[in-house]
Amino acid sequence: MKYDCLILGGGLSGLYAAFRLQQRSLHFAVLEARERLGGRIFGFTPRGSATRFDLGPTWLWPEFQAMIADLTRELGVELFTQQTTGAALYEDPNLPSAQRIDGESPNAHSWRVAGGTSALIDALASRLPTKEIRTGRRVNELHLHPNGIEVQSASPDGQMETFFAEQVISTLPPRLLAESVRLDPPLPAAQLRQFNATPTWMAAHAKFLVFYATPFWRMAGLSGEVFSRRGPLTEIYDASPPESGPYALFGFFGLPATARRQLGHGELAARSLAQLQRLFGKAALAPTDWEIKDWSEDPLTATAADSIAPAGHPAYELPDTLRTAWDGRLVFAGSETAIGQGGYLEGALEAAATACGLIAQ
Repeated sequence: MKYDCLILGGGLSGLYAAFRLQQRSLHFAVLEARERLGGRIFGFTPRGSATRFDLGPTWLWPEFQAMIADLTRELGVELFTQQTTGAALYEDPNLPSAQRIDGESPNAHSWRVAGGTSALIDALASRLPTKEIRTGRRVNELHLHPNGIEVQSASPDGQMETFFAEQVISTLPPRLLAESVRLDPPLPAAQLRQFNATPTWMAAHAKFLVFYATPFWRMAGLSGEVFSRRGPLTEIYDASPPESGPYALFGFFGLPATARRQLGHGELAARSLAQLQRLFGKAALAPTDWEIKDWSEDPLTATAADSIAPAGHPAYELPDTLRTAWDGRLVFAGSETAIGQGGYLEGALEAAATACGLIAQ
């Protein structure tokens, strides 16, 4: 079957592109390698709960991220502000105990999605034709033809499938695309260098989620927010739903990917709980559940080059001259290709909108 456009990747950027192409009555399909949609948007449901908690991106800032603000309204997805009421804590290895920090949190204007950011994925997917959303389809090769692109992918049973489209939007992280998909003809050398040099956001990082029956940190007048130079968690936040439980904290590991792999998830969790006890008391040692998501271990997100985290938030800005290949038949999207908000949810939408503008009617 021939499509107007095939979209590689069923994360936020890919599904948003599909949503907008559908509004233009274009014939499309989404090919997603995972057995689930969302990409780096990934929700975890703890034991005894129906609520999903974010193991990927968590926050958005409607005040200066207009596209995500408009989309949540269009989809009817509810938002709530990050819990920051109470004092934060600061840990330093040179201080005998954590120091309280009063005053407004730097995250007081951060917002979260009710039901986790997976609610965005669900809302978009529910508005798309089910038969054109194909999960478990890992794309292996793209071949340029005079009138379009042939896409070869592996189906869930290991059989090769071939699709054909006039144009293709790839929402894969550029580095992952360059490493995992064979392109015939190959990308120009300058484009390939740019893609290989583009860090995949979150690919070097890991999150720890831990659940409790009560928000004991709030009872002590604390927000749950921690900034630590001791670790293993360098930042900790309240991850609870807006109302009632299960109550949760989440943190980012400060250890590099190689050290995390050597320790293993069990030891990482034990050390994290010991840190939470140090900060919040013995109640932290009685979680109802916990989970770790190490994105550096996910082959559909990270490459070997992504094991080393960038020093800060990369200045993502894919030049216009590298935004397409094959005379415009292959178009690149995904948050790492965004000009203004690369790495954020807003960037995923921005890149998808830009890509859709390059798809012929």
